[in-house]
Amino acid sequence: MRSDGLVKEIFVLRSIGCLSIVMLHSIFIALQSDSVNVSSFYSDILVSAQLLLNYGTPMFVFISEFVIAYSYRKKPIPESFFSKRLKFILIPYITMALIYAMPFFHLGIDTWSAKALMNVFAGDYHGYFILIIFQFYLFHYFFSEKLKNLNPVNVIAVSFMINFIYVAFFNLVSPPSDSAIIIYIWERFFWIPMFGWIFYFMIGFYAGTYYEEFIDFLRRNRKVILVLPIVTTFLMLMSFHLGWLTDNSSKRIDIIFQTTAVSLLLFYIVHQLKYPPPLFVFISRYSFGIYLWHYAYIFIFDYLYVNWIPLSFNGLYFLVLFFFSLSMSILTVNLLSKWQYGYLFIGKMGIPFKKPEKTPPAAS
Repeated sequence: MRSDGLVKEIFVLRSIGCLSIVMLHSIFIALQSDSVNVSSFYSDILVSAQLLLNYGTPMFVFISEFVIAYSYRKKPIPESFFSKRLKFILIPYITMALIYAMPFFHLGIDTWSAKALMNVFAGDYHGYFILIIFQFYLFHYFFSEKLKNLNPVNVIAVSFMINFIYVAFFNLVSPPSDSAIIIYIWERFFWIPMFGWIFYFMIGFYAGTYYEEFIDFLRRNRKVILVLPIVTTFLMLMSFHLGWLTDNSSKRIDIIFQTTAVSLLLFYIVHQLKYPPPLFVFISRYSFGIYLWHYAYIFIFDYLYVNWIPLSFNGLYFLVLFFFSLSMSILTVNLLSKWQYGYLFIGKMGIPFKKPEKTPPAAS
């Protein structure tokens, strides 16, 4: 990947997405903890914050495809495309799927095995995003050249309709039966097929393929881009608190508008920076390992807090979970990266940022 302005944007957006997901899960567990007592008003604030942070996962779809589309827009996809992603993304996903099934081991080997299989093949843990992104790796590999020959506006419009209708169906239509399988599909598995994320993929694909045009679009529409997140945020909070859409997840129909608005705003702001802030560079390099490990450390600290730690954090508990899980995940990635087989558990650390070399002046 080139070390130019594009890398600057990816470093920052990837780290923001990562931190958003960690904070989202920290708030979720804090609100579920029996040891935390807060007022209903403060609880509503945290729930609202959780709602606004749901853009993290769909934004990762956009970022992931953006990087691939830009990287290979003028050259063929290499033969190592899938082998590297199998080694450094899919294998760690499977390893962590088995680890996250470990709490079920005390219920018997059959229960653990069933949970492990569900984690691996149905994405029944927070790593489900990997199953989604691999569908798009395949889609990009087989159809990227065809997509380049189509009108981007038409393709994005069609993908929006597919995405919106698919998510709206599971948001607004009740399960046709009380079958355990049907209920599971409605409550969780509908997340996995690519139809619920294809709009973000198409935006990422065309933004990366036509990067210069995308930047020009952001500049020409900067006033709308600056205001749009305010509108989408207001509408999403209103629809949730008025009970129109009560699901607090990234699979809401209005999150499509929110993610698009926030992603465009962040991309526009970051593009104005000369260099990415060092903190964002640091987090970005560790982001995949943080994504895999942070939930484990949230659960570990919550167990210790409930059973062993004689302190009361109450309204600040989500911050404690956030900083503990973030720091321990970074430490884990740092230690395992020094081991030959550490990639099995953390994947591969991101590349460091290098300032672009100045082009020497032409000889007179």
